[in-house]
Amino acid sequence: MVDAIKNGEIQLVLNTTESRVSESDSKSIRQTALLQKVPYYTTLPGILAVTKAIAAQKAGTIEVRPLQEYR
Repeated sequence: MVDAIKNGEIQLVLNTTESRVSESDSKSIRQTALLQKVPYYTTLPGILAVTKAIAAQKAGTIEVRPLQEYR
């Protein structure tokens, strides 16, 4: 995975962890993604938000609104 990020084969990383071992394993992935400026998401809310944003961008339905409108 690290080599694929370095080679530009991966453009987005969605990585959740379940145990201490998987957290340890993901450290090199996270570091490489950050150094290569590849977006990296680790929480389900973050992953859901970015997937919705990507879908909206592809559909051409992204709109900008002030925060006050999200109450």
